[in-house]
Amino acid sequence: MKPNWGPMLLSLLFLITFLVICNTALGGEKSQWLNENPCMIKQIITSKEYTDNNGQKVTTVTKEEVLKCKDGYDGPNYWELFAQFYYADLTVPAYCRKFARPDHPFKTPGIVCLNEDGDWKEQ
Repeated sequence: MKPNWGPMLLSLLFLITFLVICNTALGGEKSQWLNENPCMIKQIITSKEYTDNNGQKVTTVTKEEVLKCKDGYDGPNYWELFAQFYYADLTVPAYCRKFARPDHPFKTPGIVCLNEDGDWKEQ
């Protein structure tokens, strides 16, 4: 008995057509997301070549990822991050910080404080 491939190929053709149409119809989401979030990560790769003390050529390749936004705001700078870390919790006593506890049954943050010896102790 010879298998009938006609209905299977026809259903496969309909499935592929359906997937292509859905992908085309939902393609606007990506550009909408880019309009709402106009920031991109730009990769900058630089190569520097120099001669060391032995006369050999050394090539150094560095890769840098930079956040670039249309509105000119390229993310928080060092001092903004510093202020977020040190001045975020004004209700917490001095030299105490909250930290994540993913293994805790209720996933509540813990508090760690710096003692007079310079050691961080969990409270």
